[in-house]
Amino acid sequence: MVKIVKPDAESSLRVKTKILILGSYYPLEAKNKLKQLKDYLVSVGFENTKLVEDFKFPVETNYLDHDLKAVLNSFYNIASSDILIFLFAKEADSIGAIMEFQKCSDEKFYGKKGKTLVLMEKGFRKKQGKSNIFTGTLKMLIGEDKIKFLEFKDDKIPFMEVREQLNQFIFSPPL
Repeated sequence: MVKIVKPDAESSLRVKTKILILGSYYPLEAKNKLKQLKDYLVSVGFENTKLVEDFKFPVETNYLDHDLKAVLNSFYNIASSDILIFLFAKEADSIGAIMEFQKCSDEKFYGKKGKTLVLMEKGFRKKQGKSNIFTGTLKMLIGEDKIKFLEFKDDKIPFMEVREQLNQFIFSPPL
């Protein structure tokens, strides 16, 4: 049975869908790519698109350093999001993003394996080397039809392809 969705319903679903973009904030060029992707998605109707920094850490504490708070905050928000987007920029210092990716892999992507998109800039894998957590996790996941991978080059985030993939996640979910 094919479900017919009216335009107003489509718009409403785009607005309500919680999308979390994960990636490195260092150096600034990497963070700017995250912000560009978020701004684009919000501008085309995915209004509930967030970066981890958009969320306040759920507990006030002075005992945790900023980086640890950021990682714990991301784990908390990963679980409550509908769609996950990992963006791995070639210049990124991505240890936090790699930890998030590994944790998601360990947790079977919190039931969102069919709604996870990985964007990887050419040059990122080479920078990471051959023997790290990311490479091992990536090898396990490549070839699985549930996780969507898009590779891009030279600072050219594939905005249209991301938009199409998100529409597919929302309006044509896997059976």
